[in-house]
Amino acid sequence: MNSKIIAVDFDGTLCENKWPEIGEANEDMIYYLRKRQAEGDKLILWTCRVGDMLRKAINWCYNYGLIFNAVNENLPEIIDSFGSDTRKIFANEYIDDRNRLISSCREKSNMELWVENEVRIACEHERKASGTKEEEQDYGCACFESALKAYRSLLEDGHSGFSIGMTKYILVRMIERKPLTPIVDTEDVWSDARDRSGHRGEVVNYQCKRMSSLFKYVYADGTVKYRDVDRFCGINLDNPNASYHSGLIDRVMEEKFPITMPYFPESKPFKVYCEDFLVDSKNGDYDV
Repeated sequence: MNSKIIAVDFDGTLCENKWPEIGEANEDMIYYLRKRQAEGDKLILWTCRVGDMLRKAINWCYNYGLIFNAVNENLPEIIDSFGSDTRKIFANEYIDDRNRLISSCREKSNMELWVENEVRIACEHERKASGTKEEEQDYGCACFESALKAYRSLLEDGHSGFSIGMTKYILVRMIERKPLTPIVDTEDVWSDARDRSGHRGEVVNYQCKRMSSLFKYVYADGTVKYRDVDRFCGINLDNPNASYHSGLIDRVMEEKFPITMPYFPESKPFKVYCEDFLVDSKNGDYDV
């Protein structure tokens, strides 16, 4: 296999950009380039550094096991090919922080390989179940692949075990349209919904701009109450796998557990377990 020439930048690529100082090493990139060089490819350091700053960069790379075939100039065989040392550095690949994604040069982790395999298996199962062919669009597969794309994006950010958990929590709240910080009762967070007022005896009500399920009710005596229509859901004991919304459940639970400000809603609604029972055996009336 023919070897390739790789031109790589220094600041912002091999290390964090702390110009004129040398930032923290990008160990994934350094490992990738050492691997490519071991496979026979040739490396050119392609940087704006000159003089003493360039020498420091070369020595820094040497300490990480990176020894370049050329620095800010073409390889001898390229000079021979063109008949002169052209102003442009010739390479098959150019890697810098403004061109190729640094993350595309990292080695895939076992976890990423496992995830890709799981998505492949899931897509095969989905296509088999739906009867779609490989070249046809499949809704389920599109969802799996979208999730894989998001997962890869998170990997590129280099999360720790703690930060990935926190990021997951934030992402889930975004998807479920939950606020990321507590809602405070200030004038700017409410839109006037007086055209829908009076259903609960209030003079006027307002809908929250940050969370459309949250309402504010103002009564004639000055009393203020809040209602989050997604705060509770009913679960029938005879059918526990299904949930439903109920005005009765909302009124009872709001009376026992009123919303106070600032308000930070839970990610999931509180489950209220209910049971139907016969209250009038003669007429067959049921109540909850």
